[in-house]
Amino acid sequence: PTRYGPGPHHVELAIHFPTTKTNEKITLRLYSLDTMPHTIHTFLTLIDRQHYNRGSFLSLRPHVLVAGPVDMHDVENNRQLEQKMKREGYFPDGALLFNEYSGEFPHVVGTAGFNEEMGGPVFYVNLVDNTVGHGPSDEHEGGDSVGGKEGDPCFGEVVEGFDVIEKIKGFATADGMFEGSVYIVGSHVLKTNE
Repeated sequence: PTRYGPGPHHVELAIHFPTTKTNEKITLRLYSLDTMPHTIHTFLTLIDRQHYNRGSFLSLRPHVLVAGPVDMHDVENNRQLEQKMKREGYFPDGALLFNEYSGEFPHVVGTAGFNEEMGGPVFYVNLVDNTVGHGPSDEHEGGDSVGGKEGDPCFGEVVEGFDVIEKIKGFATADGMFEGSVYIVGSHVLKTNE
């Protein structure tokens, strides 16, 4: 059991765009604590402790939208975010102590995951079916066989806010970076009755 209860768990991210005064929301439903207890509990803790607040969306790649407690546009804010992550032990070695992957939860469109090599707290939302690219494999990218990879932890799925994700994608430049900051200005674990 976790301090957040048995689940299912939902988290809400409040998103601020540089062109509007009101915030928009993305809601994620997290997968079972029984399947990936460390990954789910870590993400819930990062949300609950407000680590993503004042973070931003970092890049848009053809297959994923990347976000985290990083600010590419404000050096002082980025320094403060980094210091907070260091105090909690989440930077530079990542938030996850070990990697968890479950074949029950493949990286399909709309799911969220941590990169296996980085171990969070930066996360991504799958924009295409990434089951092969982000799942387990016998070889690392580039074809060099080095014992394979376990697969990125896929810990939840977007259940509300697909339109917000599309809007975020519209702020990316041709190189996949963001011209203006699209910030995460609030995050919290939803109560079961919310």
